[in-house]
Amino acid sequence: MGGITSAIGGIFGGGGGGRVDQRTTTTMNQIDPMLQPYVQFGLGEARRLYESAGPSYFPGQTYVDPSANTLAALQAGEQRATAGSPLLRAAQAENLANVQGNYLGGNPFFQGAFNPAAKAAQQSYYDAIQNVASKASSAGRYGSGAYGQLTDRATGTFANALTDVAGKLAYQNYADERGRQAAATAAAPGMAEADYGDIQRLLAIGQSREGYAQTALQDQINRYNYEQNLPQAKLQSFLSGVYGAPSGGVSTSTQPVYSDPGQQALGNLLGIAGTGASLYSAFRK
Repeated sequence: MGGITSAIGGIFGGGGGGRVDQRTTTTMNQIDPMLQPYVQFGLGEARRLYESAGPSYFPGQTYVDPSANTLAALQAGEQRATAGSPLLRAAQAENLANVQGNYLGGNPFFQGAFNPAAKAAQQSYYDAIQNVASKASSAGRYGSGAYGQLTDRATGTFANALTDVAGKLAYQNYADERGRQAAATAAAPGMAEADYGDIQRLLAIGQSREGYAQTALQDQINRYNYEQNLPQAKLQSFLSGVYGAPSGGVSTSTQPVYSDPGQQALGNLLGIAGTGASLYSAFRK
């Protein structure tokens, strides 16, 4: 027992300290064996597609050419818009004549309207002269001064009637033409604006032709862009397949492990002591 006591004393009396060790653990994760063939196949296909020349752009034309009818309509529209309308030119010329007052000076139908009225006045004059002559003859004063006065009066009445008819017709003609002149003046802006109708149609036809040309140009641009972006698109697709595939991995973790030699020795000693006590008890029996 003295030896044991000395050993214990030595352990506790001699002092000592704990020690910290580092323990590193490495863990490996692997792909499920059932999935591994599919992953290898997928990555192989991704590489094959990446190294291949395709995919290629559609080899044919990707737009529709204008039909023969469309081209004919465009050409006819250009000719019509360039030449203008003869009806419009005639209407504009007539409107200009009205605005300038070309019809104020004389109406070709004026005489036709004047003659019937003049004939009626003339008939009244003849009737008046005959009446005067008849009365003068009956009174025995034919050729007298009174007869002359009555004749002059009938002649004046006839002249006034003709003047009145002519004046009314001329006034009416002038008033009508002034009205037409005013209407033509009001219509002049619209007539002038009509010129731009042909210009607008010609512009629309030109833009239609430009649209077909732009479609053809865009087809070439799309093909060019496709070829320029194809390598990057293939690489991106390949990398997406690689990064998206299941994969294994290795992870390493380090944890501190604490140890105390004194406590370890005490544990060993207590174990020896317990064994010795057991033997001692057995021998005493």
